[in-house]
Amino acid sequence: MKNKIRKTNASLAFFNNRLDEIRMNGQERLKAKARLAQSEAFANAVVTLIGLFKRAFKSAEPRRYRSPTATHG
Repeated sequence: MKNKIRKTNASLAFFNNRLDEIRMNGQERLKAKARLAQSEAFANAVVTLIGLFKRAFKSAEPRRYRSPTATHG
């Protein structure tokens, strides 16, 4: 996968503006924004863990063993 994952932080302002347009009381609005922030943090954690696993398994690839030949040393 060569495409970079786009962070959703760039569009977070859009979602906050949309939440502000929806009619709800202040407490519900704060809960909605908190849930949005929690889901953003969870998504970032998942992406970070996937990157760590990819790096760990990439370095754990078995190396090919080459047997010495008659011309060696």
